[in-house]
Amino acid sequence: MKELVTKRGTIRFPAYIPVTTYGNTYPLDSLIRPYLPRLAQAMMVSWHYAQQIESEIPLPLLLDSGGFACLFDGAKVEKRGTVYVLKVPKSDNKSEFDTIHPREVLELQEKIADVAFTLDFLIPPDLPLRQAEARRRRTIENATWALDNRRRADLKLFACIQAWDARSAKQTAKEYANAGFDGVAIGGLVPRARDTELVLSIIRAVREEIPELPIHCFGLGKPEIVSWIIEAGADSVDSSSYVKHAASGKRFSRLTTTLTDPPSFTRVKLALQNLSDATNVCERSLNRDLRGERIKL
Repeated sequence: MKELVTKRGTIRFPAYIPVTTYGNTYPLDSLIRPYLPRLAQAMMVSWHYAQQIESEIPLPLLLDSGGFACLFDGAKVEKRGTVYVLKVPKSDNKSEFDTIHPREVLELQEKIADVAFTLDFLIPPDLPLRQAEARRRRTIENATWALDNRRRADLKLFACIQAWDARSAKQTAKEYANAGFDGVAIGGLVPRARDTELVLSIIRAVREEIPELPIHCFGLGKPEIVSWIIEAGADSVDSSSYVKHAASGKRFSRLTTTLTDPPSFTRVKLALQNLSDATNVCERSLNRDLRGERIKL
């Protein structure tokens, strides 16, 4: 059985990691969070929301870099010394930018996180090949920098992979395979989620190059695809879909039924039911593995 031992506890794979936020942007998350230890092994928070953490962290904390902001209008990647930073326009003033620097990301991760993800730059499906390759290389350079500058020995560091097909994923995985990372994480899959075979081929390519380390997939958390992702070689996934569906009055197992303007306690109940549905997929996959019944796709 594969597992990841962290300062706050052990994460047993395969694992579904719920995404949560801190602050006042999504108040439903604060109502759900006290129940997460009953259903989840860890939780994922993005760097932006992690800066607002003021309370005790109840589970092993996975802290993403916030690189998804690459997809925001006007966002740009710039070189800053030996690393690359992400500049994101401020919502109230498009001529001013917030800057996400690998050093600031790593400092917060070393302060509060159990598992850290390097600052990556998402590659949308329509990005020209030359620009896509530039973002792939810059993601690798930031990952290498984080590995060289990590100070906390017990912080598990996952190198991020940005790719547009199996070949580019395989190239990146090959560079990470023996570098000393504790795992790898594949990003940029959500915009490609409708092309299931492409997503699975990327995961398989990474697993071929990295047979032992944990592989995490960002953002793909709907139950119908989680089992396929795990069978393709991933060990964990994270998602906020369990709570987004609940906020809309939907449960994973009954998507054709929508509750109209449900009260907060009903939304909390739906979110926990959705999270249970998703984590059960991982449990069933684990049980198949233990019985030697792993299904090949």
